[in-house]
Parts: sequence; structure tokens; C-alpha cells
Amino acid sequence: MSTAEIAMERTPLESWIAERLGVSASALTREAIARYQLNALRETVAWVRNHSSFYAQLLANLPCESPRSLDEVARVPLTGPEDLREHTSEFLCVPQHQISRIVTLDSSGTSGAPKRIFFTEADQELALDFFAHGVATMASRRDRMLIALPCEREGSVGIQLAKGISRAGVLPILHGLSVDPAETLAHMEDERATCIIGLPVQMLALARHDSTLADSVFQRLRTIVLCSDHASESIVNVLRQRSMCDVFEHYGSTEMGLGGGVDCRSHSGYHLREADLYFEIISPETGEPLPDGEMGEVVFTTLHRRGMPLIRYRTGDLSRLLPGPCGCGSIVRRLERIRNRVNGFVHLGAYGSIGISAL
Repeated sequence: MSTAEIAMERTPLESWIAERLGVSASALTREAIARYQLNALRETVAWVRNHSSFYAQLLANLPCESPRSLDEVARVPLTGPEDLREHTSEFLCVPQHQISRIVTLDSSGTSGAPKRIFFTEADQELALDFFAHGVATMASRRDRMLIALPCEREGSVGIQLAKGISRAGVLPILHGLSVDPAETLAHMEDERATCIIGLPVQMLALARHDSTLADSVFQRLRTIVLCSDHASESIVNVLRQRSMCDVFEHYGSTEMGLGGGVDCRSHSGYHLREADLYFEIISPETGEPLPDGEMGEVVFTTLHRRGMPLIRYRTGDLSRLLPGPCGCGSIVRRLERIRNRVNGFVHLGAYGSIGISAL
């Protein structure tokens, strides 16, 4: 297959979103996606007003029928990490016995309470469905993907990813965070891994390992997937030169339910998980919504979560929504690669924060 033919392959997220909307991929339009998201937004707003004491108070002055259009979403108050820290239990919309997973994210650089994110079994299923379809861009059936992410506990990101990609016929190889490059490379060699997913700085350490073992591993690789923190262009270039394979990036956070978007072979932005999340870009200073193409803070709303839905949640990530269709031909909205944050630091969840300059 030629490079041009590969570049024209549409992201598999498009057919997945069409299926979720109940239409054929050929009938999927931006108008259909907008209608679907508006209906889901209204249902979510109604759900939290009736089941969350935090949102009942926050949205008390919002008209009952809001939002009546996507333009009116900007009238809904914003929420953020501090709200989660200070009002954790008040965000909950279901009894505790319906919660199957709780993730605690330590507060980096502060003495405040950690963020705690609650998921029902159905909420976690949404992430598995996304992983099963999103991985199709980066791996094929019978590929062997080493997962260099936390996977010690049931419900951890590595375990969830393994469950999701196995549905796509990809064999997951659980490894955990790569703290010893030689050990990771040996595991990849033993398992004949053809793909790997992990943190950019740890993947860079593997690429810089000068050994015949590393040569063998990287010659076998078909794809490398970067996730969890900022990947500079220099890191991506080193990985491509070392492996001569494609390097993909995944965008997401625990608050999003792990998955937010993933790039395609066109590598022109993350295709967003529009069936489950509604994204906006706002001015970090004023909170006003910004049009496509303008740089601002990424804000998202969960569309189908029931345990702890998040409404217009501020991520602190700086990016912009890219106008027009992707180079792969897809109409699924794209977010430009995250290059910075409002506070100048890239958050690494439970692992702390690092300055952009360090990458």
C-alpha cells in the first residue's frame, strides 16, 4: 500500500460515531452530530439537576429547557478541578453501591485535597468501547501491543485499555510503567511485540537504548502510541527515526473517562470522541467561547456518564478546534495537539507535573 493510500484511510472513529448515532457512515454529517450532542447535553443537564446536589445549586438559575441550542451551552456555568476537590460527594448522581471504580488523583504542588473521580460499570464500558474502535487506527488484528501504563489494579488505565483493544483483535501485553528500559525491551522481545503504548519520555528512553536488543525490538515495531502527557515534536521525530514506523498520539484524562481523542495517519490533530464528549474552546481569562481556529482552554462535557457527569469542565489544556475536514477525509472534529497549559505545566495525573521546557 502506498503512502498516499494510507493517508486517505479515514479514522475508524467516524464509522463508530455513525453507528452510535444510528446512521450509516455515508449519512454522517456535522448537522447530525450536532443534533445528537444537543439532545445528549440536555439529557445530561436534566440528569445532574435532579441527582447531584452540587449541580442542583450551580444550575438553579438556568432555564429548565436549557440548552435549547449548542450556542446556548455557553450560558451553562463552568466547572473545574477545584470544584471536584471541594465538593466530591456532591457531584455524585448515584448511590455509592452503584460505583464500581474510584480514581484518586493527587494534587500536584498544593496541599489541597486530591480529586476523586467515580465511575459506574456502565461509565467504564463507554471507555472500553472507545478503546476498541480507536485502536483500529493504530493496530490491526493479531498485532501484539505492549501496554507500558499502570496496570497493577483492576480498573486501572492499563487494564481498561487491554480489555478494549482485545475486542478489536489486538493482543494486549501488560507491562506497567517502563522504569527500566532494558527490562521493557526484553519483555517486548520475549513477547514479539509489534506495537507499544506509553508515556513519551519513557518511549524516548527506549529509543535511546543502544543495544542489539533495542535494534531487534524497534525493527519489529509497526506502531508507537504516545499518551498521558505532552509529546514534543523532537520526541516524535526521534521515535520515528529509530523505528521507521508510524507514531500516534492519544489525548485523554481520567476526568474524560480516559479517552478523549486520537490522531489518524494524517497526523493533523486528535479526532475527538464526539459520541461521548462535547468539546469547547474558551478564553482562559474571560471564559467566553472561542470560534474554531482560535487558541484557548479546552473544556468538555460528558454526554452519557451517570455516576459523576462533568459539565463544562475546564482542563487547563491549551489548544484549538481545527476547522474543516481532516486530511484523511473524516468530518469528525479535531483538536490540535496539546502544546501547553494555562499554567505552563503539563499535568501527569498521579505522577506530578513537568514544565513544557523539560520536553
